[in-house]
Amino acid sequence: MDKFVVKQGKKRTMSGHAKLEEHEAKTADLKPHEKCEGTQGFQLLQVRGDLFSCPESDSLVHCISQDCHMGKGIVVIFKKKFGRVEELKRQGQKPGGVAVLKTEQRYVYYLVTKEKYWQKPTYRSLESSLRAMKAHCVQHQVCRLSMPRIGCGLDRLHWDRVSQTVKDIFSDTDMAITVYTI
Repeated sequence: MDKFVVKQGKKRTMSGHAKLEEHEAKTADLKPHEKCEGTQGFQLLQVRGDLFSCPESDSLVHCISQDCHMGKGIVVIFKKKFGRVEELKRQGQKPGGVAVLKTEQRYVYYLVTKEKYWQKPTYRSLESSLRAMKAHCVQHQVCRLSMPRIGCGLDRLHWDRVSQTVKDIFSDTDMAITVYTI
């Protein structure tokens, strides 16, 4: 699998290490309000690595069910690292919405893509959740996101279609999104 950066709709190949180093160098000492400066158009970066090794200034994204069960997959790690499940439940988000936790350095976005943990999301619910997250990002000047291949692990959506949806939704922004695969 080639790793690539999409910048304003154009592909350019880079090595995984070079891309990650470039991303980390750009975000290393930035304060939250400075993160968008220097970003020129939408970028989608795909790297191999541990999502939780991303810069602490990047906000994190993943998918959950409305019941906030979080019993399998990467959501278990989010649950252990960030907790506050009752706070997520109190937000009352339904499929197509986004629940948000704020930490000292970043936001953590919980894309609510289905009602029950055992169900599968739809592309429509994922798209709606992404649009809700985009609105929050724009409102709060969030310019850098890190995520796994959302909806494509246990939820079995297809990455080609999901990544195109991400590009379509964020293409009019200056967002830099890094997608981590193991």
